Amino acid sequence: MDMSRLQSSNGPLIAPMCSIFRRFLKRKGLKFTPERAKILDAVLSKKSMFEADTLLFEIRRAGHRVSKATIYRTLKHLLEANIVSEVLIDSKQSHYELSFGREPANYLVCVETDKIVEFSNSQLSELAENICHKHGLDLINYRFVVYGTSTSADKANNEDA
Repeated sequence: MDMSRLQSSNGPLIAPMCSIFRRFLKRKGLKFTPERAKILDAVLSKKSMFEADTLLFEIRRAGHRVSKATIYRTLKHLLEANIVSEVLIDSKQSHYELSFGREPANYLVCVETDKIVEFSNSQLSELAENICHKHGLDLINYRFVVYGTSTSADKANNEDA
């Protein structure tokens, strides 16, 4: 998958993302408000997966006023516009990641400690491309999530027994 058309040497192309989001909102009869602009800017600055509450905290810490409801509504719109995608790691908390201009992310999840490790692997990219090609599809994106327990979690559980 050639992500270079979506990415510049300085990171994601922010202006096109803003234009895409503005057009999406306009089609829905919604306005591109300063709050939505701040949220989009914060999302575009993310290098990896994030949670809505963390995003809210960071925006408020930067001195901007935004409600929790606005964060969640804007994330819903960003999902619908295919700018972000939801990462289904567990049933406890929704996680999001930027879809446009980023290589697909893969995750290791410790089910005991909830630790999440992001990793990349070119073999997985090739495998996803080959599977799509075999079935007559063009690869848009993929995600690989591995669940396990860490050795430190196993040791802690054995000591408690």
